[in-house]
Amino acid sequence: MDLISRYAWVLLIGVTVVNYVIIKARVQEHIDINPDLKAGYDQILKALLIYGTIPGLIMAMGSLTGRTTSVYDYFHPGTLTLNPFVLLLHLYIIVIWILAVRWIYFKQGAEILVRHPGVFTYRGLGNSVTPTSTIIKIVFALALLGGIVGMTRMWIADFPAFLENLFS
Repeated sequence: MDLISRYAWVLLIGVTVVNYVIIKARVQEHIDINPDLKAGYDQILKALLIYGTIPGLIMAMGSLTGRTTSVYDYFHPGTLTLNPFVLLLHLYIIVIWILAVRWIYFKQGAEILVRHPGVFTYRGLGNSVTPTSTIIKIVFALALLGGIVGMTRMWIADFPAFLENLFS
């Protein structure tokens, strides 16, 4: 388990790349039907790939330089003598949240996702469905709230010590 916690960044980058490939394959049918959407899909997918791999790259730098010992270091940002890689990851997450709020709510990002079906979908009782822009905004707000609560908990409490003990 020590190997997994030390090199979790490999898994993080791998999952991001796999997710990119799956979404790219899923939207191809929409591009085939309406080639005018290709540029928008390319822009969305490029952003997902780049912004999604940066956390893994930050964690890789921390791990490969020996400044962090495991993924659990990132769950204790205030107790590790303010490790620069841990701080950089948390700062990056906050910046991405700010940029995402700006894009979703003020730059018509939710509407762009609706116009590009297949990027953000959910499965109800039947087939996958592209939600409305209102649903995207609500789901994003709930996810952001969960992220803020989680990060706040990491900064003010010994979180999640039980996970370290469970997998050690």
